[in-house]
Amino acid sequence: MKPAHRNLPLLLLHAREAAMAHFRPILKRFRLTDQQWRIVRVLSEAEDGLEPGQIAEACKIQKPSLTGILTRMAQMKLVDRDRSEVDQRRQRISLTAKGRALVDRMTPFIDRQYQRIEQKIGVETLSDIYRSIDTVLALLNGVGESGNDPGRQRRRDSVGYRVEGSSPDTPPMRAARKAKRPAQGDRRLRG
Repeated sequence: MKPAHRNLPLLLLHAREAAMAHFRPILKRFRLTDQQWRIVRVLSEAEDGLEPGQIAEACKIQKPSLTGILTRMAQMKLVDRDRSEVDQRRQRISLTAKGRALVDRMTPFIDRQYQRIEQKIGVETLSDIYRSIDTVLALLNGVGESGNDPGRQRRRDSVGYRVEGSSPDTPPMRAARKAKRPAQGDRRLRG
């Protein structure tokens, strides 16, 4: 029996790869992997740094992989790890001055790629894509196995959508709000 629907997760992966093809040459030029760039982007928007679990969730990187990536990024002097004075098991990751300078150097190249994408597919289409993705994530993240979500209280998670148990004003929430701004008409769209 053939499935009745197109493979949505696979289509989204293809869309991601098509988009990333425009940004990978920039990442290669600055000697960053996709995952390192995701971390740099998220940390650049988090004023006080983030805990590793918050980074893993915001960047969609599994925690065991994240540990190695953060170690390499610390060796590259892109991130600092600060242990909590209250609980030595907890740490906060933030960009170093070198990491912030890297973001400043990369941003014009990233912005130029977004301008090229806008020219290729149109500003309105790109805005529609952002709105559609925001809608899909908001609806699918809140739906349980039964397909509905009656009476469940939701709070925003680290990528800006409402789920139980997270604080609405954590650093990833502030970062998520900033990250969502391009979908609301900001012409400076970033990768």
